[in-house]
Amino acid sequence: IEMFKSDFINNFSHEFKTPIVSVRGFARQLQAGGLTREEEREYVDIIASEADRLAKMSTNVLLLSKLENQQIVTDRSVFSLDEQIRTCLVVLEKSWASKDIELDIDLDPVAYYFNEDMLSHVWINLLSNAIKFSPCGGKVSCTLRQTEDAILVTVADTGEGMTPEVASRMFEKFYQGDTSHAAEGNGIGLTIVRRILVLCGGSITADSHPGEGSAFTVSLPLVTIPTDLP
Repeated sequence: IEMFKSDFINNFSHEFKTPIVSVRGFARQLQAGGLTREEEREYVDIIASEADRLAKMSTNVLLLSKLENQQIVTDRSVFSLDEQIRTCLVVLEKSWASKDIELDIDLDPVAYYFNEDMLSHVWINLLSNAIKFSPCGGKVSCTLRQTEDAILVTVADTGEGMTPEVASRMFEKFYQGDTSHAAEGNGIGLTIVRRILVLCGGSITADSHPGEGSAFTVSLPLVTIPTDLP
């Protein structure tokens, strides 16, 4: 336990320190003056971007902490699972449109009973990852099927895929397969996804190979929808 705690603190400190140092460095450059107007705009943009990164990281860390301490799911309601996924795609439109990514969406109509806001984090994380790791002009697909045993949602991309080592560690807190950190992220998203699925009795698997993209499949348990809901 102490080893995992120490590893978490080290990773946490590193992920927060990097953007903080960046913000401090460019802010001091602005304070020193002597910059061209173009340089000033560039430095301000970097500071704003790093501040956004810190804000997202803080939000995700707080969400993960809340989920890890949560055992009972409240605020359940009936909602359209296919419409929820479509809404998440609309939220991410700027990301996939800017990369000219082709979307292949095939969603069966499915009504589900769970915490709607909580489950939306699963789709936002999986879809944003698929978009992030797909090349410009690539393709992201998403399917939704209800079988006799479960509800299956698969999100696939045409990115670089993962090595077996990366695939084995992708759900660890703050772990990032891209050691250069060239791709924006903080290594918390998939940890949040897994925890939410544990709370709803579901699971997630990945099929990924280097150079062949990745496909994540979420399995949600079939649930009985109460008939006495308002």
